[in-house]
Amino acid sequence: MRIETFLRHFREAYRGVRRNTWMSFAAISAVAVTLFIFGIFLIFAFNVRYMVAELNKQLVIRASLEESITDQQQGELLKQIQGVSGVKSAKLVPKEVGIKRMQADWGEDGKELFEGLDKDNPLPDVIEIEPQDPKAIKQVEEKVEGFRGVAAADSGDQVTDKLVDLSSFTRNIVLVFGLGLAVLAAFLISNTIKLTIIARKREIEIQRLVGASNWFIRWPFFIEGAFIGVVGAIVPTVIVLTLYQVAYTTLGAGEASSVLKMMPLLSLGTYVALSIFALGAAIGTTGSLISVRRFLRV
Repeated sequence: MRIETFLRHFREAYRGVRRNTWMSFAAISAVAVTLFIFGIFLIFAFNVRYMVAELNKQLVIRASLEESITDQQQGELLKQIQGVSGVKSAKLVPKEVGIKRMQADWGEDGKELFEGLDKDNPLPDVIEIEPQDPKAIKQVEEKVEGFRGVAAADSGDQVTDKLVDLSSFTRNIVLVFGLGLAVLAAFLISNTIKLTIIARKREIEIQRLVGASNWFIRWPFFIEGAFIGVVGAIVPTVIVLTLYQVAYTTLGAGEASSVLKMMPLLSLGTYVALSIFALGAAIGTTGSLISVRRFLRV
């Protein structure tokens, strides 16, 4: 396609948008609402995946030891656990070290809260086990629990499982609403293109008579639909990323000490922006295709 022809198609598409201002505005608004919901879903989905990956890096099995076992038995048990298939590393954490960790985690408040517990320590001695594969952590946990001298073993992987379940549930809900809104947006774009086709009916007939190809006639309408979709993507992209940056800063998710780990805006923004604009163009083109096939017999 020559540059002159391409520019001509863009001019005709722009004329179509201006000719049906209010219908174009309604279509752009519908696309914007759809893409806003889609953007929120994308941010949620990317961050859940990021959090799961971060949690998997930190997954450790804590095997609480029975109080009755001796130091020698603890050493033998540690060697047995280190030899278990699927164990990357294992180390003994005496209860004295455990109570100091808790005091450090609580900061200044921990001094008063844990005062006097150094002598009367209620914590058990623990063996911390790092698995080679986070996905196989449950199998390693079951093996460790079977050793004599282990009172209980816990990996805390239930948090990860619940996070994944929540992600799946939310994804399904948002997809249903998003699909319905996408259909509505495509329908409004289709009607906008229909009005453009009707307004240019005489011009299209002349183009046919002088031998214009079908694609030459169709291209302006496809570009008009894509244009509506892309314009409808601008506002939701800006709003979604701005809200995310505010939440990211407010929650302190970028700080090393933060419990809530979220993706930095620079890493997330590119994926979200490209996805929103791509979906906007797809919705717009789909609406144009529907209208062209129904109302433009070329």
